Amino acid sequence: MWSKGKAARQPHRPILATPALRPEGDFGPPKKQLRKPTGTHRLIDDAQKDFETAETRADGYLKPRRKLFVDIGASRKTLVKSLRFANELFLRLERVGHRVVVASASEELIRLPVDVLEGHVGGREHVLTCSPRRPTVAYIYGVPIGLSVIETSETVEMQYVGDGRFIRKGEYRKSEHVGPTWSSKNDLPSGRLRLIGYSPFHGLPWSRCWTETSKDLLDSKFEEIVNALRLGALDLTTRLKEHRRYIS
Repeated sequence: MWSKGKAARQPHRPILATPALRPEGDFGPPKKQLRKPTGTHRLIDDAQKDFETAETRADGYLKPRRKLFVDIGASRKTLVKSLRFANELFLRLERVGHRVVVASASEELIRLPVDVLEGHVGGREHVLTCSPRRPTVAYIYGVPIGLSVIETSETVEMQYVGDGRFIRKGEYRKSEHVGPTWSSKNDLPSGRLRLIGYSPFHGLPWSRCWTETSKDLLDSKFEEIVNALRLGALDLTTRLKEHRRYIS
């Protein structure tokens, strides 16, 4: 007898034929990818509304009110930059046939915890607490690849200036403040972005990470990122078939 919650989940079948790789393991730039995409992806439309009413947490990051939001973590100062990057990435993926959505609950995909502190990748000590309930995924050759766009944090020395407020020590002027003071180190949003592509399958780890610097921005790496995500999807396809999971 059928009952709610026991319906069989239907796997997504590959929507594109598996491509032949070049000897160096590159797909080559698709012709559709050469022109910069325009417009706003539907997930970014929703994200703009979610972040308009988001609260700013003590750590400086925005926390949307809804639990189902696109996997972007940023401060208000860097929000526009984060949305712009995610929008172009999503559009580029979709233009070459890879649909980007918030994962369906029926597939029970997992979200990889993302360490935001620069110099740390894959740990849990500095994981954002305001994360979405379900991962954002791109379906590449029928296989979901998780995507997280976050603003990294950096450890900054801060100076107490009264009324519960701290400012960066480099901005502190003793003549401008009275009363007791002390310094401490806090992790604050850096203004720089990190993209993580990962396997949303429990027990089948795979991930790639790109972290920008002031001289090497992520929006110069779209072709590299898309190719790496496609290679990751091919790797996961093989492993999923070996384990008789998801794709039969």
